[in-house]
This record gives sequence, C-alpha cells and structure tokens, in this order.
Amino acid sequence: MRRRGALLLLVAFMSGVAIAESLGQQFQGGVQVDLKKQLETGLYARRPEEFTYIARIVRMVDRRQLPENLVISTFGWARRKRPYPLVYFERALQVRARKIGIVVPGIQVPKVFQ
Repeated sequence: MRRRGALLLLVAFMSGVAIAESLGQQFQGGVQVDLKKQLETGLYARRPEEFTYIARIVRMVDRRQLPENLVISTFGWARRKRPYPLVYFERALQVRARKIGIVVPGIQVPKVFQ
C-alpha cells in the first residue's frame, strides 16, 4: 500500500512538471526566467528587428494590453517548430490575438530588404 501511495505521488509530480514545461515556463537554477529572456532564447531571436519585436510583445504584456497566458501558450506551441519558431510564433500570436479583438504588430523588416 505504501508503494502505491509513493507511485501516485511520483506520477502527480511528473504530471505537474510536464504541464509546466508545456506552458513554456522555463527555470534556470530554481529561478523563473523573465518573459523577454524566455522568448528570445526559446524562439531563437537573431536579428535586431526580432529582439525589437519581442520587446514590443513583452511591453504589451506588461501594460496588460495582451494576456500573458496567450503569449506563453503560443510560445509553447511555436518553440517546437523548426528551424525558425519565431515566424510561427509571430503569425499564431497575431491570429489568436485578433480573435479576442487585439491587434498585435508584426516584425518590422528594414526598408533595405523591402
């Protein structure tokens, strides 16, 4: 009976870990990483305009113009898309935000490349 209780406790713990990871909550050394750092590293931001885009998204979350859970759940889905998860994140976030009446800007491409 004691083994069964320990097994149930282990399963519950592992389920909690899986749920937290699926939501995109990353931890480093027991400290939760801030949203900006999480998006930059998890979406493989490389170009200056990508870092600017992420900063704008984080600013919208901080100002409560965009729900954080929407950003985190979209991040959790997009980060599994290879090789460029940021492209998937940008489009999915725009579509999901539009459904709740929020306009999310896209990545601003420099005029040199237009």
